[in-house]
Amino acid sequence: MLKSARVRSRGVTLIEMMVAILVLSIGMLGIAGLQAATSKYKINTWARSSASTLLSDLSERVRINPDAAGTSFAGEGVTTTSGYVVAANWAAQQSDALTITKNCETAACTSSERATYDLLIWRQRLRESMPQGAALVSGDRRNGLNIAMMWFDKELVDDPSSASATLVKAPVCNGTEAGMAQQTCCPTEAAAPVGVRCARFSFVP
Repeated sequence: MLKSARVRSRGVTLIEMMVAILVLSIGMLGIAGLQAATSKYKINTWARSSASTLLSDLSERVRINPDAAGTSFAGEGVTTTSGYVVAANWAAQQSDALTITKNCETAACTSSERATYDLLIWRQRLRESMPQGAALVSGDRRNGLNIAMMWFDKELVDDPSSASATLVKAPVCNGTEAGMAQQTCCPTEAAAPVGVRCARFSFVP
């Protein structure tokens, strides 16, 4: 009888271990799925995090060199063009080498040359920080500068759960947007292709 009791006890322990292994396996599968989902959206999150740093960088460059930022409140009746403007569309910016012809860190520059240098450095950092990063910059010192940062997001698809999902276009701005829709639509002049996301900001120097 004692031997039989020991056998039964041993059997119960084995079953408990098998149940524990099964529960642990299910938990590990859940963790693996969570990690896969996190990796899936990591690029997009990384890009949006970089956008705030890049916005701060550009705003500081403009504030240091305000004379090149275009029309100001002080010059009543006088209109000047901002040197901090990027009007090229997505395709044109992707083929731009962003070559610096005059380094204002090592040579004396005029305010206009400084603006050109600032934009080239900033656009290089944008391209490094975001997948195929590009931007449109418009406006002036008096009315504020508007920035639309763009990057390629391979997860911008019609059906993320489908194996045959295809890339889609981000919403194009039509002037009636508000809130988040206004901040994430792509300007018409950007001619952003499928798979490109946009984040729009503005600041007054």
